[in-house]
Amino acid sequence: MIYTAKFYLEIALQNLIVHKARMSLALLGILFAVMSLVAFGNISRGLKKQIDNEISKFGKNLVILRSGSVHVAGRGTHQFGESKTLKLKDVEAIRGSLNGVIEVVPFYDVTYPARYEDKTLSVNIVGTTDRIFKIRNLDLATGRYFSNKDDLEAAKKAVVGYKVFDNLFQREDPIGKHILIFRVPTEIIGVMEEKGTDLAGQDQDIQVYMPLNTLMRRYSNVDYIKGAYIQVEDGVSLSETKTVLKDFMRRIHNLKVEQKDDFSIFTMDDVMKTQEQGIRLVSVLTIIASTVSFLIGGLGIFAIMLLSISERKLEIGIRRVVGSKKRDIIFQFLTESVIVALIGGIFGVSAGFIITLIVSYFGGLPFSLYLGNIVLSLIISTAVGMLAGIYPAMQGTKYEPIEILY
Repeated sequence: MIYTAKFYLEIALQNLIVHKARMSLALLGILFAVMSLVAFGNISRGLKKQIDNEISKFGKNLVILRSGSVHVAGRGTHQFGESKTLKLKDVEAIRGSLNGVIEVVPFYDVTYPARYEDKTLSVNIVGTTDRIFKIRNLDLATGRYFSNKDDLEAAKKAVVGYKVFDNLFQREDPIGKHILIFRVPTEIIGVMEEKGTDLAGQDQDIQVYMPLNTLMRRYSNVDYIKGAYIQVEDGVSLSETKTVLKDFMRRIHNLKVEQKDDFSIFTMDDVMKTQEQGIRLVSVLTIIASTVSFLIGGLGIFAIMLLSISERKLEIGIRRVVGSKKRDIIFQFLTESVIVALIGGIFGVSAGFIITLIVSYFGGLPFSLYLGNIVLSLIISTAVGMLAGIYPAMQGTKYEPIEILY
């Protein structure tokens, strides 16, 4: 007697319907395993997209030089020790000496209170040149940027972040009005578009940008800067630029071999690597959890199929009497175990898709569908179903028709 794939499928589905409660329990492990793989695969790709978007917002091909150095304090915490050794002449030296450098923009930053009428807000003041707006992709919502002339004249003008405008002016037109920054009247000439928090954790909307000379001379009375943004050409390795810049800075600061750096150099790639390490850690934990779930699901299918075969001795005997061969019995029960696993996999894919939608919506992540994880999950589900069904199917062939029927 010849049996078709359709016949095996019909028998498998009938048995699934008849024993839906026990089969549902058997496929739960597969469901949870596939759900976690699919959901995390999609969410991790969404996180990577978000990181890429944030890096593009921060600026293209940027190396950040800061005075002072980062050191590890107690319990692995990182502290930043500032230095007063970075000067404007260092920036000019970098501009004229390093190959592949397009732009070097110095900055000095400090936190001061800003007040307008009866409202006060603590803001991060960034003194810099007008070139900062181009290399950092900073767009205006209204008003204008300050100019190189404003910097040369040390004009008390500022471009404020969106939250500064929103909190101090509450939708009132701020252009031409004055706020007190560290008790110094400062004219508002522009408002930045809303940017949010960057990958370094800095809220860009509570920043105030003003000419570098203005902040250094009229507000802080310093002769040093806090750092510089260095933009390099496309195709230039950022890691190599960091190495060359480090050697150059040590040389112009006359640092001896045994002396530590009095500066720090990093890129947004460094920040991205830190975040990706967290993603990889969660990925490993997800794979471990999925593996355990697949094992539990496989054992569940194994136990249910063994029970099913012991309950269906009469069916097996009748099938053997009417001409079924041992391989037909094996194919039948393997089909049933694979169908159970695949149904669990399909429901797991659906649940993973729903979780991805929920996390993307409430977490503000870009939606991403990783087809590779979906295909891999269904392949693993099929393999688990086959492995879990082999032994029970082989057990079914050991029953002789005469022993069963008589």
